[in-house]
Amino acid sequence: MKTLVKNFLLSVSPKEVPQRSETENLIVEIEEARDHIQYAWNRFDYAAPEYVELALLELLSAETHYSLLSKRYRIMIGESEPPFSLGAHLQNHAFKG
Repeated sequence: MKTLVKNFLLSVSPKEVPQRSETENLIVEIEEARDHIQYAWNRFDYAAPEYVELALLELLSAETHYSLLSKRYRIMIGESEPPFSLGAHLQNHAFKG
């Protein structure tokens, strides 16, 4: 009887979901960060005057988090910095300055 119940429970339980790779997890995090940025922009757009500073800090935090995740993803896939990045800009400025 115990075996019958156990087999029944195993047959109706959800199947194992395959584990995602670190890259796939990072892509999911980046998408969530984009959604959070949209949410933060919405809060900033409709913030009461006394909450504008708080909404701005939340937006800054969300965009910084997205930037860090994006940088980590580019490093993970072996992509170099884009030509419009701050690092490339400062490097070019140092050569010209």
